[in-house]
Amino acid sequence: MEAVLAGGYPEALTRSNWRRRRDWHLDCIEAIVQRDVRDIARIEQSASMPGLLRVLAEHSGQLVNHSAFGAPLGMNHVTTRKYVGVLETLFLVCILPAWYTNTLKRVTKSPKLHFLDAGLLASLKGLTPERLRLDRTPFGPVLETFVLGELMKLASRAEDRYTFSHFRDKERNEVDIVIEDGFGRIVGVEVKASATVTRRDFAGLRRLAAATRDSFALGLVLYDHEHVVPFGERMFAAPLSALWS
Repeated sequence: MEAVLAGGYPEALTRSNWRRRRDWHLDCIEAIVQRDVRDIARIEQSASMPGLLRVLAEHSGQLVNHSAFGAPLGMNHVTTRKYVGVLETLFLVCILPAWYTNTLKRVTKSPKLHFLDAGLLASLKGLTPERLRLDRTPFGPVLETFVLGELMKLASRAEDRYTFSHFRDKERNEVDIVIEDGFGRIVGVEVKASATVTRRDFAGLRRLAAATRDSFALGLVLYDHEHVVPFGERMFAAPLSALWS
């Protein structure tokens, strides 16, 4: 939990106190808004950007809805789309496209919003280890952000090129992260902030496997435990620590 909440910014990691880490993240956002936003775009409401980031933090890991993002700030969907695009250019957030094929008729094609650093997201949401020990409910979206960020880092060092997306059908069977290599091989990754896994947790992965057929290489549920557990052909529950061990 502490590794996830700390994030990956080196300057933040040098601060052992959680309040000081939070202050660094929030100061970093303020500096980016005051300096970088003006350099790359004409923003009429730059004072709204910190508030927009806080709204986006509450929607991290959810389907993109620019109208819902902008409504609390009185921004229309056109302006919100523009501002989210600026934040994406600054590598604060990313828009994860939906994986689909024309042979599937009942698949959601809406992208998902993610932050690129779990520590930044945690600071915007006011999360600390102490708070999460009392209520782990907010931890799931931050953990998903952390896993996506770590997988993207690993992919950036690989010789092959990988694309990232998500999968969701109309029955709400979903896979948090879909990774595709240059040969069209598919790996699905579901993130679970729990120490237990059941067959039900593989529902989205099984749908993805059926849709991709021979291209499906592996389905993983990453969970908070120490053991790799098979759940059928090419399906496994694996420890979150597999990302770094």
